[in-house]
Amino acid sequence: MPLTWELPAALALAWASVAATLLPAGRGAACWLTGGGWVWPTTGAALSSSLPGLVTGHPSCGLVATTAAALPRPGVVYLLMTLFEVAWLVVSLFGLRAWWRTWGPGMREGLASRSEVEKVLGRSRMRRNRAVIRPDLYAKHPETGGHR
Repeated sequence: MPLTWELPAALALAWASVAATLLPAGRGAACWLTGGGWVWPTTGAALSSSLPGLVTGHPSCGLVATTAAALPRPGVVYLLMTLFEVAWLVVSLFGLRAWWRTWGPGMREGLASRSEVEKVLGRSRMRRNRAVIRPDLYAKHPETGGHR
């Protein structure tokens, strides 16, 4: 199944959008956890302006003055923002791994797992027919008297 550039580009844009939205979410969580209540920019323009401010070290950027006063120290805000971003990265990597092994280039077509082989063949049948299943390991060699 050939892929063009649109699907990976859309996926990267969606991933970056979630990562960008997690920045003010981490700030809101930091304020909520320290007892200041949930803080969030009131308009879309305030949200857009808060992202560069959060990245450049201004945790109160994009908030009204009364809401910004409830923020904890910047270290707490940036700790929670970092935890949110790391959690998003870990979840994304697990999702990428699952996609890679299930539908991506790393999928194994036509191979049964160990549990599927055990269910179909059973342990005793596998041992009885091991020379047929793995002739490279269990074939009888006449020059050694039947042993490898």
